Amino acid sequence: MTAITAKQALAYALGREMILLYAVVLVGYVATLLGGWFASGWALRGGGGGTVGQLLAAVFLLAGIVAALGGLVGVVYKVIADANEVAQR
Repeated sequence: MTAITAKQALAYALGREMILLYAVVLVGYVATLLGGWFASGWALRGGGGGTVGQLLAAVFLLAGIVAALGGLVGVVYKVIADANEVAQR
């Protein structure tokens, strides 16, 4: 028994709202990588980045984690909410 076709599933997965949520996850992931890269680079140089560099790395790392997790929660919430809407029809 098939509730939707593969074409409908792809249209949903690649819809405008889902693309926006995927972009948030991707930006968060990149920011997390940059924060980790900044922090590791300064750690390898013996902490030569100073307080400002360490704060910058921490901001990128935390903002990236928050954005990535927020995007993932958004994707899950949207899928569940849309499934409930379809089930109520």
